[in-house]
Amino acid sequence: MDSLDIRSRPLSRPAADAHAFFSEALLPTALGQFRVRVYRGPGGEESIALLTGSVEGHEDVAVRVHSACLTSETFGSLKCDCRQQLDLSLEYIQRHGGVVIYLQQEGRGIGFGNKIKAYALQQQGHDTISANEALNLPVDARSYEAAAAIVRDLRIRSVRLMTNNPAKIAGLRKSGIAVAGTIPVVAQGNVHSIDYLETKRLRMGHTLAPRRSPFEAVVAQPAAQPRPYIHLNFAIRAPGTAEAEASRCISCAGDWKRVHELRERYTAIAVGALTWCKDRPRLTAREEHLGRAPRRQPEPVIFMGTRGYWPEPDGRRTFVVGNNLPPFQGFIGVGAEGRELGEPLARLRAMGIESMLVEGGPTLLRSFMQQAAADEITIYVSTPRADLARECAAKQFGGLLPGMTAESVGSGTLLRWMRAP
Repeated sequence: MDSLDIRSRPLSRPAADAHAFFSEALLPTALGQFRVRVYRGPGGEESIALLTGSVEGHEDVAVRVHSACLTSETFGSLKCDCRQQLDLSLEYIQRHGGVVIYLQQEGRGIGFGNKIKAYALQQQGHDTISANEALNLPVDARSYEAAAAIVRDLRIRSVRLMTNNPAKIAGLRKSGIAVAGTIPVVAQGNVHSIDYLETKRLRMGHTLAPRRSPFEAVVAQPAAQPRPYIHLNFAIRAPGTAEAEASRCISCAGDWKRVHELRERYTAIAVGALTWCKDRPRLTAREEHLGRAPRRQPEPVIFMGTRGYWPEPDGRRTFVVGNNLPPFQGFIGVGAEGRELGEPLARLRAMGIESMLVEGGPTLLRSFMQQAAADEITIYVSTPRADLARECAAKQFGGLLPGMTAESVGSGTLLRWMRAP
C-alpha cells in the first residue's frame, strides 16, 4: 500500500492563477485505500485526485476525469450512470493503478438547481439535451483546466482516459494533455436511465452500445458450467394506480401468496445490495401470506458487490457474494469480481444451492437477464388488463420475450416466460 508523508508538498509549483495543491492524506474506503490530494483554484473551488500506485513521471496512466453528481452519488438516483462509472473507475485504479480526478461540475456544469429544473422538463418528455436548451442553458458547460493542472502537477506524461465521451478527450487535449488512448467505462443501464444513455450515444457521440432490451440476451444459450435453476420474479406498477394504492406494495394479496409459495419452494432467495441496504427484507416464506405454516425456508443470498455487509443472523446459512466479504462467523462468502455471474453461481451450486428465486433490485435482475442466467421469469403487473400489462413490461424492457404468456392473478396480471428445454 502507498506510504505517505503527511507533510506532503506540491509536486510542482503552479502559476498563481492555476489550481494549486492544498493537502494530502490516505483515505481508506470500501473499495480499498487511496491517496487523496486536494487542489484549490483561484476562487477557492476544490478539485480532488484519488490515486493508487506510482503515477508520477509515467506514461499511459489510467485517468478518469469525473464530474460530481449529487443525485446519484449521494441520493442513489437511477436516472444516470454517474455513480456506477465512478465506482467502476475506482475499482479499476485500485487493481491497476491510476488516478480519478473529481471535479465539482454538477449537472455537466449548470449546477444542482438548474439540473433539477432540467429533470422536471424531462418528466414532460424532453431528453437531457433538449431540457437544457429549453432552459437556455448550455448542453455541456464543463471545463477541464483543473484536471489538466492536476495531471501536470503529478508529472504524468500521457494518459489513457477512462471515458466514453469524445468531448472529454478533446477537452483534455485542448488543455495540453497527451491522451494516448481510452479505457471504456460502460455502466449497466436500468429502466430509468436507458433513455438518458441512448441520448448520450445518439446526440453526444458517446461510445455506448445501442439500446436493446435485456430480454434479447436472456433467450441466448446459458453458460455451460453448472449453476442453480434461476427464477426471476418481480412486480411493476401499472400507470393510473390510485394514490391510495401507491403507498402500499405493488402486489395484491393473491400475488403475495404466490410469491411466498415460491419462496418455500426454492433452495435460496436472492436480492442485490441496494435492496438489502434500503429495505432490509426478511427473505422468508411467511404464514400470514400462505395461510398456513411454511413448509421450509429458503437460504438468503445477498449480491453485495463492493458494498460492506452487516450481519442479521437467524439460524439460516447466509451467502454473501462480492469482493468485500464479511468476517462474521456463520456467513459464507462467495468471491466475485465485477458483475460476472458465472463463477459465483457455479460456486453456489457446488455448496448445495440447487435453485434460486431472485427478487431484485432492477440492477441485479438485469444482470441475470443480460448474462442469459435465467430459466424462468414472472412479472406481476398491477392491472387486470393483459394488454396493458404487456405494454408496461415492454416499455420497461424495450420488448417482450417470445412465448411470454399472461394470466390473471388476484387484481393484476402475471406475465410468465420459461426457457425451452
